[in-house]
Amino acid sequence: MGCPLLLLLLVQICVPASWGLQCMLCKRTGNCKVEECAPGQDFCRTTILHTREGGEELEVVERGCAHPEKTNRTMSYRTDLQIVTLTEAVCGSNLCNRPSPGRAPFFPRSRYLECASCASSDLSCERGWDRSLQCRNPGEQCLDVVTHRSLEGSPGDERHTRGCGKLPGCPGPTGFHNNHTFHFLRCCNTTKCNGGPVLDLQKLPPNGLQCYSCEGNSTHGCSANETALISCRGPMNQCLEATGTNGLGNPSYTVRGCATPSWCQGLHVAEAFSLTHLNVSCCTGNSCNQPALDVRPRTGGATRPDPAYFSFFVTLLMTARLWGGTLLWT
Repeated sequence: MGCPLLLLLLVQICVPASWGLQCMLCKRTGNCKVEECAPGQDFCRTTILHTREGGEELEVVERGCAHPEKTNRTMSYRTDLQIVTLTEAVCGSNLCNRPSPGRAPFFPRSRYLECASCASSDLSCERGWDRSLQCRNPGEQCLDVVTHRSLEGSPGDERHTRGCGKLPGCPGPTGFHNNHTFHFLRCCNTTKCNGGPVLDLQKLPPNGLQCYSCEGNSTHGCSANETALISCRGPMNQCLEATGTNGLGNPSYTVRGCATPSWCQGLHVAEAFSLTHLNVSCCTGNSCNQPALDVRPRTGGATRPDPAYFSFFVTLLMTARLWGGTLLWT
């Protein structure tokens, strides 16, 4: 009887208190180390940024932990004279994202669907200067991505992006809007089907639904004076309320607004607002996402600027253009 008890005691002493997932953490410098993921980060990721301009190519690879809503994805687009390709793969076992020695990332050269491509960083979308882009992966579709945030400090030079890719939400459309945020993704699979004028929220017709709008917490962003009743537009025909922990560690961050049904599944909310431990609910009646009874929202008007929380697409596209900072989809 003594040996089993001794073994049990040794196990209790030697086993660490945390059994979190372990991933390789590799920054742009190429230095890699083993990282124990924080609670709520259940995947390892490998993120690759690849640009091609003429005969010159540049590649940046990052590895690290990711939240459980992450999925494999690709996107390519043109900006100025560059073709930017972004890929991300996720996996769920210890150190599954470690580099493979001697094996360079593979970028297929086959050509598939032809799409229109532009970016707001060179104003090609706004000026109607779409160019042709050949998709390089089977299953990719033509994409039209809108990412607009009017909060103070939010980047705005990649509001519109078109190109090829495989993103969660396709075929869509999938989108969300409130008084200061508009996310929209439209996908299609015929030649240059993503061309035409850029999408403007105000040009989408009201759909008859009204929902409450705010971003933040009960004292800043979603207080009584900062919560507004807005008219929903286009396919955003459900009222959404989401709460979770944001990237700054605030455990009571709230988002309200109008959404397509796909946003009610949580994936897009988590990525757009960098939220974990997420709780999302949607409803279809006017003002059905009403805040707690102690909040007395006003009608109309925009909320006061709140600290910037980079959306998935803005972080992706801004990083691709600026070549700096922390890489994509963190």
